[in-house]
Amino acid sequence: MAQQQRKISNMLVQPKFQLKLSFVYMFVGGLILSVVGLVVLQITSSVEALMNNNPVIDFRVQGQINDLMLQCVQASLVGFGVFVLFSFVFALVVSHRVAGPQVAIGAYIEALKQGDYDYQRNLRPNDELNDIMDALKALAPILKARDKNLLINRQSDQDQR
Repeated sequence: MAQQQRKISNMLVQPKFQLKLSFVYMFVGGLILSVVGLVVLQITSSVEALMNNNPVIDFRVQGQINDLMLQCVQASLVGFGVFVLFSFVFALVVSHRVAGPQVAIGAYIEALKQGDYDYQRNLRPNDELNDIMDALKALAPILKARDKNLLINRQSDQDQR
């Protein structure tokens, strides 16, 4: 059986969350790229001015050009390093907003499985899985009532025997 291709529209499971994070990432990445681009542009303008003002390029001018080009490479590497650091911190924050609630929801489900329907576990207000935790909290009293009815039915069956 051939694997069906996914539609791009199906990639947005939670559009508000995904698009917000994507735009933040693109904005900051674009800002970093713009700053590095402006620095590189300023340095290359200095190189161009240096070359235009000196019809004969001697060792002194060549040394200045080399220094400016080194600054250009350093600015690019620093910009790349800043972007990598931002990407790491961004990924860490996003994964924490999803992985943290997963741990809490897992603990809550384990408590429900054990029959502890009064177990309380709250997520942070901005966590992404609050809807799921709210649904589980709404499910807890229903499970508690079913468990209680099951116990009452078992007792009445035993009493009738």
